Amino acid sequence: MTGSPAGRVLALLERVQERPGLTAPRLADDLGVSERTVRRYVAVLQDLGIPVAAERGRGGGYRLEPGYRMAPLTLTTDEAVSITLALAVVNGPADERMSAGEAALSKLVRALPRDVSERVAGVLSAVTPPRRGPFAVGAPDPAILTALTAGVVRRRVVRVRHRPDRGEPTSREINPYGVVVLRGHTYVHGWCHLRRARRTFRLDRIERVDVLEQEFRAPAALDVTAAVERSLAMSWTEYDVAVLVHAPLADVEPHFARHVALCERVDDETTRLRLTTRNLDTTVLRLSAHPHPMTVDGPPELGEAFERLARRLGAAAGAEAPSDRS
Repeated sequence: MTGSPAGRVLALLERVQERPGLTAPRLADDLGVSERTVRRYVAVLQDLGIPVAAERGRGGGYRLEPGYRMAPLTLTTDEAVSITLALAVVNGPADERMSAGEAALSKLVRALPRDVSERVAGVLSAVTPPRRGPFAVGAPDPAILTALTAGVVRRRVVRVRHRPDRGEPTSREINPYGVVVLRGHTYVHGWCHLRRARRTFRLDRIERVDVLEQEFRAPAALDVTAAVERSLAMSWTEYDVAVLVHAPLADVEPHFARHVALCERVDDETTRLRLTTRNLDTTVLRLSAHPHPMTVDGPPELGEAFERLARRLGAAAGAEAPSDRS
């Protein structure tokens, strides 16, 4: 069984509720985890106040204490979906230990009515967990995040007040296609009505979100994470960089994260790297992180930056090179 630890904890609870007496070996086999992990998941449920008891001996196993029922929550379906999606985005992928946020998510989903929890489960199963790591500017504002995820789930246009890195704040209407956590920042990607194109916005630069009644249709099979990474690679305005790497695409791609550069096949033996940048000297260091020969395609200033780096490296090698010995 695949999925996040939070999902496997919920699956364990469902099995214990539906089939009391399941043993640790049987649960471990069903969930695709070790017996030790099963015991850890049971401890998590007990810490949440869910009375899972272990009975020993013939016919023993895990079961809930008689008469135990979780109280339902007074949330609408859209509210439940939005809140759980927001928690999933903030939590990121988990390891064997359950965080406080994951525990809250587990407890929330278990408390929902069945029809609501089924829709929530469907939404969560479609969300690719973001990569774990500390937030560069702190966790996103829950009100902003919850409003945006409501727009994503309900396919509703949202009006945002966006404060750019440079310039004055603007009011924009966007079709939010998805929310992604990447490199310590949280982004929303969607269609910007003002620019009439797809755009990516950092959540810490969004000051207000209003969910409108207008509905939209999202592009089919859109990889939102890949779209955000592409936006980041091409988001700067000073220099448009292109380099020809004389190696097959499959050999070049592993050396460059998608948010750093776009790798495009030219032919069987050539790959083009494209990106934008404000700092050419930093860019040449990133572009040099592979073993293949390459040629600058543009701009001319990039060639000059490579020459500066070559002189620095040559000077360093000359100063530190050992003397020849016969």
